[in-house]
Amino acid sequence: MRYSVLILSSVVLLGACGPLQWNSSVLGGRTSAGTAGESATDTATNTVPLAPGVEQAPLDAAGGQSASAGVTAGYTGRASTVASLGDPSQSGLWMETPLVDSPQTARVRSPRGTEVTLTLRPIGGDTGAGSRLSIDAMRALGLPLTELVEVQVLPAG
Repeated sequence: MRYSVLILSSVVLLGACGPLQWNSSVLGGRTSAGTAGESATDTATNTVPLAPGVEQAPLDAAGGQSASAGVTAGYTGRASTVASLGDPSQSGLWMETPLVDSPQTARVRSPRGTEVTLTLRPIGGDTGAGSRLSIDAMRALGLPLTELVEVQVLPAG
């Protein structure tokens, strides 16, 4: 009798435990798709919660960055690059990469299949060198902030 009470109580206690979300509460990221606190409009428009103190840049009617950002035509190539976390103090959706010579808009796809449209910023280096993603882009793609991840860079259209 005593053993059955111990077994049942341990099952009840373990049943109340949920999956641990190590990174989400620390950085304010999304815990999982479709959580109770997430509204239906957030899911439909693929919005990304910004870090505390980060302001969102205004967008033009075409959905790209404002004209003052100096973004030229969209990226036309297809490439893969290894990305790490860029400077977390710079807000917005961007990727610094040696794949471009001027700022361009492109679509980036993660290994999980999630995609985000962002601005490619040029940096020096060989085209095989790695890239740096913004913290907002890493969150939008659902990528771990502390790992190197291979992403695909595609045309924005």
